[in-house]
This record gives sequence, C-alpha cells and structure tokens, in this order.
Amino acid sequence: MRRRVLLGVFAHPDDESFGPGGALAHYAHQGVDVHVIIATDGIAGSVDDQGRLRDHDSLAQVRSAELAQAAVHLGVKSIWSLPYRDSGMRGAPDNHHAGALIQQSADRVAHEILGYIARLAPTVILTHDPFGGYGHPDHIRVCEATTIAFYLARAGMSGGNGAIERPQKLYYSAFPKDLIRIAAPLMRVAGQDPTAIGRNHDINLVEISRWVTPVTTNVDVTDALIYKQRASEAHASQFSGGPSWLSIVPAPVRQRLMGREQFTCVFPDVDRNSEHDLFAGVA
Repeated sequence: MRRRVLLGVFAHPDDESFGPGGALAHYAHQGVDVHVIIATDGIAGSVDDQGRLRDHDSLAQVRSAELAQAAVHLGVKSIWSLPYRDSGMRGAPDNHHAGALIQQSADRVAHEILGYIARLAPTVILTHDPFGGYGHPDHIRVCEATTIAFYLARAGMSGGNGAIERPQKLYYSAFPKDLIRIAAPLMRVAGQDPTAIGRNHDINLVEISRWVTPVTTNVDVTDALIYKQRASEAHASQFSGGPSWLSIVPAPVRQRLMGREQFTCVFPDVDRNSEHDLFAGVA
C-alpha cells in the first residue's frame, strides 16, 4: 500500500503555521508523512523586538531558526527551502530585488518544485490560493508555480528525476469571506480601519472580502490546535497572537472557526463542502 504523503508549498517561514498549521499537525500526528517547502527567506518581514537579532546576522537567520522549531511542534518530517528572497508586500521596494521570488518566472519555480515532487512522491499537495490569502505577491507566485508543477507531475514529467509517482490531489487554502464581511463594518464601529490592518497596516479586509475562494473541504483540526498554537508562537519575531480583527468576532464563532481549516480542492473536481478529509478518495 502506498504511504500517505502530504506536501505543503508555502512562500515564507511562518506560512506553514499561521496558515494550515492545524491540518499539517493533524495529519502528521495521524502518521502521515508531512513535508514542507518554503520558497523565500522571509527577510522582508518586520520585527518589533530588535533583540531577537542579537544572536543572528540577519532576520532571515532568525526566521529559519524559528521555522525549525515550528516544524518540530507540527510534526513535519522534512523542510526544504528554495533560494529566493522575500519580495515584500505589493509596492514595497523589496519587489524589485533581483533575488526576489516575484522576479523569477512561475515556470522556473515550478520546475524546482517538480523536482521535490519527484523526490518526495506526495499523494496530496497543498498551497496558497490564487489571491495569495491577503494579496501577498509571493503567495500568488507560489500558487502559480505549485499548480504548474502539480499538472506537470500528473502528466508524468519529473524534471529529469526519473520515474514519478503522480500526486492525486491539489488543494488551495480557503477562507470563507462571510466572516470578514461581518467583521469589517464592526471594526469601523470600534474605531479601526478595515482597509489598513496588520503590523504594517498593509492588509485591506474590504478588498479581501471580494475575493472568491470556494470551500470544498472542511477539516476538523481541533485535536491539533495546541500544536498549531505552539508552532505559531515559535515564530516569535512575527507572532502577534492572531489577526486583530478576529477579536471583533463573538467568541463562540471564533472558537468554531479555529477548530476547522478550509480548503479548495482544485483537482479532482469535488462539490462545495463535500469533503472532510484531504485524503478522501485517495487510492
């Protein structure tokens, strides 16, 4: 019997924890081989406490060390890094750095990911949605490249790495926008600007609320919330306790939201809200 293998492909150190960390930990603790690819060094991230840099030469080193600790909490079997620089948010000067991920073609990055698919033989692949979650250009490029790599692998191409076991399913992270549509006007009442949230005020909830990411798959990750929390806290240079806008949402709704993670099954086609397992239907 073929072993179940889950491969998550993400843009930055911390995306694996702040994003679908519950699902990664849930499956890892069920005995699934969970592997993670991180495409950038995260150097464009911000850090409030400069003391965190004391024992490191750069923020990239800090974030690499944090990623290693987070992976232990999640139960990830291996972490792989692509050699690209964090591009920063849209319009940031980091966008123009020659080594930035968004300066690389999606095809080039896809062929690198394809090599890992050939090596790791994942059954299921998981990545960012086409809008990059909150519009981050690196997330969008990773989604593009991972999608290309998945379909190349499905076609039997291996990037020169010999025979390949074709991955069976591709997922994007998803998030229902109804909650954001509720939170945005409540934030205005509370004196907060929903168009400028986050540590750097560069995330626009109103814009995000218009992006459609259909939910096909709801995974109960209640059993893994403690691991996700510990992994998130391991990213101490970036961790702020969670999105501030969530504090506007009533506690029972917030708790229910945290206990499940949602995804769009890109391949094969499945109906909305019809799955509760990323490995549903896997041979």
